[in-house]
Amino acid sequence: MNADALAVPEHPGAAARFERFWTWLLSELAPFPGRGAATLRMTIACLVIVTISMALQVPQAYLSAFFVFFMSREDVVTTTMTGIALALALVVGFGVTISAYLITVDHPPLRLALMALIFCAAMYTSRVFVLGPVAFGIGIIVLITQQFVDLYPEPELLVRGTLWSLVVMAFPIAVILIVNRVIVPVRPAALLRQEAKLRLGFVIDALDRRLAGLSVEATMPFGRRVVGAARLLGLLKLSANGDSALKSRLPAYQALIGTLNRIIEAASMLGAVRRALDPPQDRARMALLRSALDDLRRSLDGDLSSYRSPLEPGASASNGAGPLALILDEMERHVAEIATQLRQLPTATSASAASGESGPPRHLFVSDALTNPVYLQFGLKVTLAAMLCYIAYTAVDWPGIHTCTITCVVVALSSAGATIHRASLRLLGALIGGGLAILATVFVVPHLESIGQLLLLLILPVAALSGWVTSGSERISYCGVQIAMAFFYGVLEGYVPNTDVTHVRDRLVGIVLGIAVMAVIFNYVWPERAEQQMRAALAKAVRAAAALLRRHGRPASGTAGASIAAERPGIFENLVLAQRMAEVALFEPAPAGTVERPGTDAELVVASQATAISSLQVAQLRAENPVELDAAGQHLLKAYDNAVAAVLRRVADRLDVEPLDSDPELQAPPGLLSEFERRHAAQLKAVDSGSSRGVADAYRDLVARVEWLAGEQA
Repeated sequence: MNADALAVPEHPGAAARFERFWTWLLSELAPFPGRGAATLRMTIACLVIVTISMALQVPQAYLSAFFVFFMSREDVVTTTMTGIALALALVVGFGVTISAYLITVDHPPLRLALMALIFCAAMYTSRVFVLGPVAFGIGIIVLITQQFVDLYPEPELLVRGTLWSLVVMAFPIAVILIVNRVIVPVRPAALLRQEAKLRLGFVIDALDRRLAGLSVEATMPFGRRVVGAARLLGLLKLSANGDSALKSRLPAYQALIGTLNRIIEAASMLGAVRRALDPPQDRARMALLRSALDDLRRSLDGDLSSYRSPLEPGASASNGAGPLALILDEMERHVAEIATQLRQLPTATSASAASGESGPPRHLFVSDALTNPVYLQFGLKVTLAAMLCYIAYTAVDWPGIHTCTITCVVVALSSAGATIHRASLRLLGALIGGGLAILATVFVVPHLESIGQLLLLLILPVAALSGWVTSGSERISYCGVQIAMAFFYGVLEGYVPNTDVTHVRDRLVGIVLGIAVMAVIFNYVWPERAEQQMRAALAKAVRAAAALLRRHGRPASGTAGASIAAERPGIFENLVLAQRMAEVALFEPAPAGTVERPGTDAELVVASQATAISSLQVAQLRAENPVELDAAGQHLLKAYDNAVAAVLRRVADRLDVEPLDSDPELQAPPGLLSEFERRHAAQLKAVDSGSSRGVADAYRDLVARVEWLAGEQA
């Protein structure tokens, strides 16, 4: 494979970047199955809550309406679990804060210290406890309610205001749960089928590209949304709650999901196969395979047990006809296996569930809760930021910007990049929602005469907009939550039309202050950088691929293929994690004193993914198709294995510490590999014949990608 096939494209200009951003935005806002129903549920729940708040004069109606978007999830089971967790957090949080009033209400220094202590403990617990979201909710409640002392000078008013806040946050939970069970309810089982169809579509698209001569290049995005079985297994577990029949067949469904995930991994490896004119027999196999997968996708809308695959295991086995045929062998084998598993589903009983392997025991706390300082450092950082903001707005007597303390809590995530990303979404959502609130206050509110007009002209359109954005992907969903919060805060202040917009301005100022404080602290105080997590994940993937290449990239043992299949999901898991961290790392400023690299994190991830997958392909090709060579030929390939694996191990070591191009010694081994290939060209040509056809090509592709990763081809 030449350098052009692997070259990283030039950085696009401003027009191209804008076009790419616009395409991305349209894709994020595009409809998909279930998005309209989710928006409808959130909109109806919001209208009901606002009506109740206005009719019964429940204070802080904006907070009750905001809870709809904060609590709603994609299915009724997850929404119910979230509601239970919120209710538990409310009970414990308000109990703690009222108890704290008894000893701190007349002692400001003690109140500040106790508030910081409880909040820090909650943030620490949210990272190490199995019920982390509950602890996180308790921390937010304590932080907010302890500030009520500054708003209510009398103890009676303080307690009354605190209890009203409990009502304001509690009754929306009941409304949301009822609406989600009555209005177009979505069950986890429906989402499970939808996710399975999405993954089958990914495999079909990969085959279509290959059939059309558009094989996936190394620079194509990795399908991280479909690789990995965790999402499907989670939905399966939710679906089994309350369904005894499904629970009895749980091991059978888990095996089915595992088989589907192996098909997706095999389809992802098509990108590591050299683009060439595929043999007619392989094209015929891909067409038949595509048809079988399309039939399987359609059967997800009906009775799965009626699915019959036209493929039979081993019916068209390639007998070592090259890497593409090897991938097709695996995909055909797994499709036939799925058909068999589906036929056996109706006969699966609780006896099979009893004989199935149980998962690892779950613990209340993470294993390194007391030894890893990162968790406590996270709690201290968030507490420091929140307390600085609280002291700042109290010192300048500007309570309107109290949102700075709330911002510090709600945007706090494990890494600086993730925190800044969420802070950016919060600011963008606040600007959009605040802008809409100001326009509504100036042009619409003065003409309102009834609750019905308020609901139809203001609440309905903005709730629908917020719900549509909130039901999107994780890249934009939090922006929808903030649009709702900012707008409702501006127009639902009190029970009569409000023409004052200063509180909207104050809220935005508070958000900007909180984001600034969080950005400084999370970047310079015990920074947890997404880039470091990305590089660590890439290093694990590359190191594991090198180990497979060294251990299995030789004449196969009886269990070599099974061992590779067992270790492959871990490599893909790290590649998916690295891609997710690379997206988050875009929001992190470069550390002080860092030398700017010529490439980007995204390009590094693409190069590492291509190299790891190509290494998997070579190891699997060698393990499942023993090469019939003399001793000299076997020694040649073994030396090739060792040389490539050595470079990959050194690349992984450098990934763990600093950029690749900082190590000049990395430049030599890839060059030596090219020299190795040149000196042994005749032997390699002999290797690439007969039953070993495609092996030498696979090695050349792997070497090209190793050189690309190490910086030779960039």
